[in-house]
Amino acid sequence: MENSQIVAELASNLIEASARNTASYIADKIKTSKAKKNDKETINELEEIIQNLLNDKLEIQRIAQAYEQELLSQKITEKDIEYITNNLLPIFSKFMPSDKIDDFEQIKSLLSVETLTIMQLLGFNYKRAIGEPLTVLLQKIIESKIPTDSTMNSKWALALANIALDEAATKRYYKLTGQQYIED
Repeated sequence: MENSQIVAELASNLIEASARNTASYIADKIKTSKAKKNDKETINELEEIIQNLLNDKLEIQRIAQAYEQELLSQKITEKDIEYITNNLLPIFSKFMPSDKIDDFEQIKSLLSVETLTIMQLLGFNYKRAIGEPLTVLLQKIIESKIPTDSTMNSKWALALANIALDEAATKRYYKLTGQQYIED
C-alpha cells in the first residue's frame, strides 16, 4: 500500500474514532441512562460507555503510532544524510562519464547535508524522490544484462543450425543428448 493511501486510511480511522464519542454524544448517553431510574441498567450502560471510551483511546493511540511510523519511514536522519554525502557520492562519481561531470557536480550540490536537511524540513521526501527512481534504474540496468527469451531462442536456434551444418558436431550433439544418430 502506498504511503498516501496509508495516511488517508489512518485519517479516516481517526475521524471515525473521534466522531464516535464526542462530548455531547457521551453526555446524551449518560442522561438517557440515568433517566431510566434503573441502577443496574445505568451501571451497565456507564460501564459500556467507559469501555468504548477506553477502546477508542487505544485506537487513537494506535493511529498516532502508525502516523509516527509513516513519518519516520520518510525521514532521513542527519547521520543518514552525512553517510549518503560522504560515501555514496564518491561511488557515483566513479561511474559518471567524463562528459557528464558538470551535471554530476550540480546533483552533488543538491545532495549536500545542508540542502538535504532544509528540503526535508520543507516536506521533501528524498526516499520517494531519489530512492525509488534509483531502485527502478538499478532494476532496469540489471534486467538489461539478463538475456531475454527471444535472444536466447535466437542464439539457441543459430547454434543448432551450426551443429546441423557440421556432421561431426551433429554426431557429438546426439551422443551428448543420449539420442540415436541415424545416418542417411
